[in-house]
Amino acid sequence: MTSSPTQTRSQHPLSLVGEGNGSQCTAQQGLVEPSLPLTFFEHASIETIQQFIQHLTEPVIIVNAQGYIYFSNIKGADLLTCPQASLKGQDWRNFLTEHHQARYDNLLSNDIKLGKNCGIPVQHCAEEITLITASGKAKDVELSISYIPSHEPLFVMMMHDLTQHKAENQKLRKLAATDSLTGLANRRYFDEMLHHYWEECTGKLRPISVVIIDVDYFKVFNDQFGHIQGDECLRKIAKVIADIVPIEVGLAARYGGEEFALILPSHNAKMALTIAQKVQQGINDLRFTEQGLRDYVSVSASQGIASEINGQFRTSLAMLCAADTALYRAKADGRDRINTSL
Repeated sequence: MTSSPTQTRSQHPLSLVGEGNGSQCTAQQGLVEPSLPLTFFEHASIETIQQFIQHLTEPVIIVNAQGYIYFSNIKGADLLTCPQASLKGQDWRNFLTEHHQARYDNLLSNDIKLGKNCGIPVQHCAEEITLITASGKAKDVELSISYIPSHEPLFVMMMHDLTQHKAENQKLRKLAATDSLTGLANRRYFDEMLHHYWEECTGKLRPISVVIIDVDYFKVFNDQFGHIQGDECLRKIAKVIADIVPIEVGLAARYGGEEFALILPSHNAKMALTIAQKVQQGINDLRFTEQGLRDYVSVSASQGIASEINGQFRTSLAMLCAADTALYRAKADGRDRINTSL
């Protein structure tokens, strides 16, 4: 009885296994030695393995030592928006951003050298990169690369499309930063961005201003017309503010209750005053007849401004406190006024 010749792991062009009792990812090299023995991959034909990879639910492409695509499964072709048959023979680096092309050229050549010395498969820890699809669209993916040492070195690249995941995360971040009643930024996000803009503007010796806006006699409005009308009043005021302070100008937030606040990067006191005057006029012009209220029903707001230009405030909190003090002076002076911190 004759035994069939045994094909060694290093001879099989698509062998995906290594030996050992566990997988380790070294922080210095970012490499993993796959240790789970998969008999299927050791003994199956290339055609069988390709058929297996073809139906995986994650995008997979296999490239040769020169970086040309040897095989892509259906999901890989879908991800790259290119017909599966057309992918074979294409340079996979054409789908990389310029930032990643040189990095992965070096990675492939280093893996080949390492594989020749060690004779074992090597897997790189997954990392996030940006691909450029055949249609020209940028896609963020998580990419892991396995080097398969053999007479014809191959690289198995498994990808996970992060597009939906990132869109969902962005939606959650936006919800977490938004005031649900008015659609403006909330207090938490305002505080976070105030620190950010303060560091940015003071670091570049640019001015920055804050404006605190408080609706005059809002409790009286609420008590007289009800909370539903009060909420609609706040929404209307928020829209006035948002129209005057779009995202490219600064940040508008609901600071709490009937208070709103503005961050105005690169705005000195005079520029901030111009913005505040527009807000004042917009609020004074509001009417609530479509809500069933009389035409004479109106609201006003008091505002306080503070500006950092030449180091008069040590921190963003000190500037904010100065704007708050200016606001209370505006209220003390009779409301529907704008006061600038000295």
